Amino acid sequence: MSGSLQPLTETDRDLILPWRNAPEVRRQMYTQHEITPEEHRAWFERMQADPSARWYLYRDANDEPTGVVYFTDIDPAHQTAFWGFYTRSGAPQGMGTRILYAALEHGFGELGLQKLNGEALASNTASVHLHKKCGFTEEGRFREQFFDGEQRVDIVRLGMLAPEWPEHRERLRERIEQMDALAARRDSEDAPPPADRDPLG
Repeated sequence: MSGSLQPLTETDRDLILPWRNAPEVRRQMYTQHEITPEEHRAWFERMQADPSARWYLYRDANDEPTGVVYFTDIDPAHQTAFWGFYTRSGAPQGMGTRILYAALEHGFGELGLQKLNGEALASNTASVHLHKKCGFTEEGRFREQFFDGEQRVDIVRLGMLAPEWPEHRERLRERIEQMDALAARRDSEDAPPPADRDPLG
């Protein structure tokens, strides 16, 4: 269906660095330079010691590591957090929807959040569209908040409330089931025809 989230471990640390350093990921992040192994190790140590953050490896339905999901600024008193994700290069189409589903299930379920916030550079139209398609509401825009080295870019703030999740959850489940059915149909069409059966065999 949608895969699973597993806490990020030291074993995963070196696996995800090339994903994070992929140009298509870096240019959508606040930190856009190529991260060195030393910086990555220092970040991992800080992340493990940060009680307000949770980082996960996303594994798809075939148990293949496909993406990273993170919750930051977790506020237990107000039951809010920010979230984000990225995928490995070459991840199958539709993986963003699957990861978002798994993340929201975890955020509103396991973490018991009442509100989940997301932010995206306005230039990252794919992320903004995905959030809205999956039920997030655009709540504000920080004008020219970020400088990408060439121009100033707006930051879009999006949010979803826990009572809103059940309705969107069912719609996303149906969408993922449709993608699964389509993939299965494509696989069956690509499969070689069965060999003729020997009537005497």
